[in-house]
Amino acid sequence: MATRLAVIRSRGLTTTFVNGRSRALSEFAGLRVACGVDGRAPMLTRSAFLGFALLTAATVVEPSTAVAQPEVRDHRASPSPQTTVVQPAPRYRRRPGPRFMMPLKVDLGAAFADTSRGVAPGLGAAVGIHWASLSPRPTDLDIGLGVFGALLVAPEDPQTMSEAGVAYGGAYLEVGHTLARGSFWRTWAAGRAEYLGSTAFDQDHVGFGAAARVSAELYASGVGIEPRGVFLGTYSIGVFAEAGMRDTAPGLSKLQGNIGLTFRTPLVFAP
Repeated sequence: MATRLAVIRSRGLTTTFVNGRSRALSEFAGLRVACGVDGRAPMLTRSAFLGFALLTAATVVEPSTAVAQPEVRDHRASPSPQTTVVQPAPRYRRRPGPRFMMPLKVDLGAAFADTSRGVAPGLGAAVGIHWASLSPRPTDLDIGLGVFGALLVAPEDPQTMSEAGVAYGGAYLEVGHTLARGSFWRTWAAGRAEYLGSTAFDQDHVGFGAAARVSAELYASGVGIEPRGVFLGTYSIGVFAEAGMRDTAPGLSKLQGNIGLTFRTPLVFAP
């Protein structure tokens, strides 16, 4: 019996634990065994070791519980920083067509004149800056300054069997007034004063002339100003007929005529 108690006491005293409670538990187990009586020592020994095991498990779980404490975090959404919205600069679509145009009136058509060999047909043209092309509102008065010219082909010379070229052209000052006008159409009567040079059958001449003309056109006027450019004036298309009395070279009749198409363009500046 003494030997068994010594073994048990030695086990209780020599066993090591994870906490500082090891010594107290060993002494407790030894006291319980020493106070026992015959026949009951084994039961007390098992009870002592069972209590010892529970206390040991508690000491191991206790630090684990401290480690497993939940970490408190604030999951509320933090206020978003103030953002500055930058409005994009307006973009202007470039107007289709030429970037630069002058307020012009352009005539293009057929020209004819009588010569010493017969009637000479050809092409005639004129271009000038006109007030009616620049005005953003329909106007009844037109004043213009420009240039004109014509190239004619005279009939063959019966003796030489060769054709001869005839030409004339110069500068003009024109004044016109509307005969009738609607919201999108108008008719004009105009007169021209001319300074011109002419050549016919190898002879040149410089002189003055005058011309009268009538025309009818469809038109659209307006004005537009934006950062990308300026539009001011009138677009138009029409027809015209003209008769002129001019001081020309010998062999070329003093009377000439033109018929054809007339156009107007506004002032456009879009760099």
